[in-house]
Amino acid sequence: MKNPLAKLSNLQQRVIVAVLGIALFFGLIFNGLTPTVCLFSAILLLCLTEFFSLSPNPIPLPLRFIALGLGLCFFISGFGVIPPLYLFSFLPLLMGFLVFSPTKKPFEVAGWLVLGVAYLVPSWFCMLLMSGSCSESGFSSSALLGLFGLLWASDSGAYFAGRTLGKTKLLPRVSPKKTWEGLVGGWMAASALAFFLSGLETPYNLVQWEILAASTTFFGTLGDLAESVLKRSLDVKDSGSLLPGHGGILDRFDGLFICAPVNYFIITAFF
Repeated sequence: MKNPLAKLSNLQQRVIVAVLGIALFFGLIFNGLTPTVCLFSAILLLCLTEFFSLSPNPIPLPLRFIALGLGLCFFISGFGVIPPLYLFSFLPLLMGFLVFSPTKKPFEVAGWLVLGVAYLVPSWFCMLLMSGSCSESGFSSSALLGLFGLLWASDSGAYFAGRTLGKTKLLPRVSPKKTWEGLVGGWMAASALAFFLSGLETPYNLVQWEILAASTTFFGTLGDLAESVLKRSLDVKDSGSLLPGHGGILDRFDGLFICAPVNYFIITAFF
């Protein structure tokens, strides 16, 4: 599909897509838990689809659908809709398709599918848990948007600080453009947002928001670096081209896949 923003600069495309994306998040999340679950389910399916498309071995379409269904069911099972034990019924189905499919390396394909589900699903469910509760009455839209805001603030702060002040490479063999100055800039932006969030009606106080800001900056950067390692191993520049100025859907949410589970652990263990 032709990029409608192709004539604009990369930065202009990045800003326009970010503004539209944030507007979509605000519009749905402020309408409650059900629209939020629908939004997360749609993004999760896009993430899984993009991850499966990166596989070095061709994945037959039936196997992709089974893995997509498995990922979505794992996500929904946390709400009590599907008993978790029922999910094991997918395993015989998956192995049956592997046995009878013409795939040359069936267990490598199976490993890629399972890795995709294990890597991408927990982050989205953890974000819902950190919003206060997985029930409509306990759902805090401000907390959830604040958690996403920390990640976006960290990314934006790191991007602009790195472009203007960045000199000291963070991990050049993995990501030549990332710098320590960018990391500090990302933390400062997230910390400033955390201070603002502490004044809103959320489940967390100032100290807790600042801890989450630091954790999001560090582990979000780690998630970004992890995807850089993945792309380098596959010799691709972007995970996809769905989001102009940002690359693929995985490129936009890569930091979330590590920082969300870590933040959830911090909250449940220490808050």
